[in-house]
Amino acid sequence: MRPSSLLALLATAIFASAAEDGAQVYNTLCVACHGPDGKGLNGLPPLVGSDWPKGPAARSIKIVLNGLTGPVDVAGKGYNIDMPPQGAVLSDEKIAAALTYIRATFAAGAGAVTPDEVKSVRAATSSRTKPWTATELLKAHPFPPAKTALKNLVGTMYKGEWKQMPDFSSLKPALMEDFNVGLVDPDQSGLKSNFAMVWTAQFEAKEDGKYIFNFDCDDFGALFVGGEKVAEIKGIAPIGGRRKEVPVMLKKGLTPIRIEYVQVGGEQVVLLGYKGPKDKGVQWLSKSKGGNAAKATPSIPIQPKDGVAAIYRNFIGGTSPRAIGIGFPNELNLAYSAENVGVELFWAGKFMDGGHHWTDRGAGNEPPAGTSVVKLSDGQAIIQDGAPSGNLVRYVAAKGGKDFVFSALPVSAEFRGYDLDKAGNPTFRTAGEGFAMTDAWAPDTAASKPTLIRTIKVTGDKAVTVVLARGTTISGPSDGVTEVGTGLLIRAQGGVYPRSSAADKTLTVTLKPGESAVLGYSYR
Repeated sequence: MRPSSLLALLATAIFASAAEDGAQVYNTLCVACHGPDGKGLNGLPPLVGSDWPKGPAARSIKIVLNGLTGPVDVAGKGYNIDMPPQGAVLSDEKIAAALTYIRATFAAGAGAVTPDEVKSVRAATSSRTKPWTATELLKAHPFPPAKTALKNLVGTMYKGEWKQMPDFSSLKPALMEDFNVGLVDPDQSGLKSNFAMVWTAQFEAKEDGKYIFNFDCDDFGALFVGGEKVAEIKGIAPIGGRRKEVPVMLKKGLTPIRIEYVQVGGEQVVLLGYKGPKDKGVQWLSKSKGGNAAKATPSIPIQPKDGVAAIYRNFIGGTSPRAIGIGFPNELNLAYSAENVGVELFWAGKFMDGGHHWTDRGAGNEPPAGTSVVKLSDGQAIIQDGAPSGNLVRYVAAKGGKDFVFSALPVSAEFRGYDLDKAGNPTFRTAGEGFAMTDAWAPDTAASKPTLIRTIKVTGDKAVTVVLARGTTISGPSDGVTEVGTGLLIRAQGGVYPRSSAADKTLTVTLKPGESAVLGYSYR
């Protein structure tokens, strides 16, 4: 036998041995979530058909060591998960054995993982104290380029704020890049809000015939095929309900395609797919997948009833996983983040659609069902004076008749639950060292237009600053009224008045012990 053949057999034997040892670890710690067949249990992500256990071993090692949190796409489906870390309870040898078993059994023999690889990654990430996000991991260890019908994909990003589709020919690009991933993805902009993207490519038709294009986005955009606009999404709203399906006759070969997209606030999502003459389902050309229209989930509207506010406790798109959605009878709605102890989303009209989460254990986030969605904040909503740090919040306060800017640090505040009155109106409770706070919301029945009254009260012996809005467009305050985002008005109606910092796009109100602020929320 040739030496090369002997080495190959030896490597195979070592691989099989490690995989066999890893089966015991997998069946002890992993099987409850991913299943004995790797197809996932109880709505949790599968390993079979997933790119996550394939490729660089470091990606999987990091997940086992520190865990994974937040939204993640697995095998074409979206999930929002919290996978606990196992680095503290598993040795390098056991992690290597378990991953070797997973890669051999569920990832088409992706290759063995050695204890030395685990040891190296553990040392390199020893200072890590929180779970990884999918975005972090894929930035360091990306999947191989997807093979799609989009060829020569180029993305151009523009910075700005628009309420309707701009004339891109008159704008100066902030970024232009070739994307070899074959997928349209708003995250390619590197921004979270107030930007636009234009993607150009050639669409490869495998044969002559009718191609049905699917297009949707949050917030608005347009699709051009062969130089002709075939679909347009108008207005500022999340995906769901505005999706377009348009037939286009194409010849075999390459046809120019162009996607225009404007992101104002909230989630950033583009859905683009097609169904060719012989395709059984939609072939997706975007990172986000929308499912096949033929298998769309039924709509289950969740709305207030008999004058009592509705409540939604599930994953809401645009806010943290521990969100509490409240839909009021006057068609104003909010989502409160228990992680960040503050209101993060505000919108008008319809409240939520439960069809996604209440049918077949739908996973992932469900966007608000209404319109005029305003992203108020996405970080800690309570701050206090402090020394400079790496996570500063700068805001303006008045002292002695003059404005001055100072830094602030997040307070270690904890969510202490919420109470509902007979009409379903919530009072959220928060407490920290030296203070307690209540944040009550209710419709203003005397107002001429739909309005919510927010009453914030602080007790204890420390002053507290509450972030009302951060990272979005803020105009004012003028005569006690501040416009936040697109058309949301916050009016001071009593107690302590808010102050804003235009430079940092921050609106705050500072309350001393015993003080309160009364604010009215309505749309222009």
